[in-house]
Amino acid sequence: MPRQTGERYECKSCGAVLVYEKACPCPGDDTHSEICCGEQMKKVD
Repeated sequence: MPRQTGERYECKSCGAVLVYEKACPCPGDDTHSEICCGEQMKKVD
């Protein structure tokens, strides 16, 4: 699923936060991963 502007992902290990400033242009069936400290970051609602 493409990532939308403003979506946030947090690393549960170190607390780093990734924020998409621009929507991801990838097709909807592409696999995405936000990796930090060797693990997938969790989406913050």
